[in-house]
Amino acid sequence: MKISKLILILNLLVSVNFIYGQRPNTKKIAVPYLQSPINPLNKNIETYFSKVVNYSTVFQTSNSQLNLKGYKKVSSIGEADLEVKFVINNASFTSKPFKAKYKKKVNDSTYIDAEGGKYMVEATINFSEYVNDLKNDKLLISNEGINISNQFTSDLIKDYASAVKQHNNNRSSIAIRIFNENANEGLRRFNNSVNDKFGYPLYYYYIAFARGRGKKFDYSDLSRSFENIERIKEIIKIAFSGSNPPRYGNFSDEMTNELSSRTEECIKILENAIKEYIPKKKRTRIGDKMIDHLYINLSAAYFLNGNLNKASESLKKVKINKGEIKEAGRFNSKVDDVNNRIKAQWKKY
Repeated sequence: MKISKLILILNLLVSVNFIYGQRPNTKKIAVPYLQSPINPLNKNIETYFSKVVNYSTVFQTSNSQLNLKGYKKVSSIGEADLEVKFVINNASFTSKPFKAKYKKKVNDSTYIDAEGGKYMVEATINFSEYVNDLKNDKLLISNEGINISNQFTSDLIKDYASAVKQHNNNRSSIAIRIFNENANEGLRRFNNSVNDKFGYPLYYYYIAFARGRGKKFDYSDLSRSFENIERIKEIIKIAFSGSNPPRYGNFSDEMTNELSSRTEECIKILENAIKEYIPKKKRTRIGDKMIDHLYINLSAAYFLNGNLNKASESLKKVKINKGEIKEAGRFNSKVDDVNNRIKAQWKKY
């Protein structure tokens, strides 16, 4: 199996939801795919060092969320070709108790106006993001002075004095919790952005494959196609297991050959099934309610095999059912995105 096909297999991105109810029997599989970067780094970048700097003294955080997929993480900046840094500049919060009216129950039929209280805590962190190409002396990302704020408001406390007391006792611990939530959210967004631009993250998407339904016709061929996709998922999952796998996974020759043979078998099965299509006929193995699903499945199989042109051609043949037409359009957008990312990689290298 050629390496270009393997890369495309790992770049699978399918987001297809099938409509049930008088439709073919379908089942979804969480399929892993490797996403190429939209802005590939220079070829001489092999290692990275990540760090979270926290200048605030009111809460603690870690750099466990900063991972650039497809590159080797090192423990010191002196070993690194690239630095990924998240800096928390400061953290602050405001809080206050306030009065709140409510209906106080006197008996089952009588309520009177009463006054209790609530309290709120709003916490903010200010942070900056940096990616520095140490190998080639380039600052790739510099986003400074970003704020994330979130607010907590208590439930109603029926006595205002109690609300004031709870506010005074709880505001600091609530602010610390919000600080950590804000920091984790900022780190998550930054990590996703860095991997979108420069990394090779392994993601999972659900794919649904038609398997037919009913006892009158034999759909064992479509079941076999489905089994092949499940096995492909397992092979890729194994190849990318561990804390820091190689960029394109640990694939043995046997695993690579099996990926190729199973993908090609899927294509053959689906192409043959499509040839059986009889339009406008209810009692047929492959009819109007089945055909669009098969074209989308065939497109996914072509995509797995590295043939993006045929993947797009297959999607253009989805023309009968509105739901599948819509899904084919979405899938085609994904095909274009993967194609653009691969072109960016080829252009860079």
